[in-house]
Amino acid sequence: MKIANDKIKHFSACAVVSFTASAIEFNAEYHNAWIAGFIAGMAIGVGKEYGDKCAIGNKWDWSDIGADALGSVVGATLGSLFTLLKH
Repeated sequence: MKIANDKIKHFSACAVVSFTASAIEFNAEYHNAWIAGFIAGMAIGVGKEYGDKCAIGNKWDWSDIGADALGSVVGATLGSLFTLLKH
């Protein structure tokens, strides 16, 4: 159950960051807002994994990166939908 909780945390954190970053891009086109959100979410996820890799007794985990990517896609998609409201 610890592994599942870790993946949920990764997904959630990246989704929140991606949502926020793409929603802030309110005046941008949908695809630009989506890209900004996705990059922000993945930057957080990759940064966390790099920190894990450098920590004693820890390692890089590609399944965490997968959860980060899914969270980033969901968050960026939902956040960038706000750009459609301006049209």
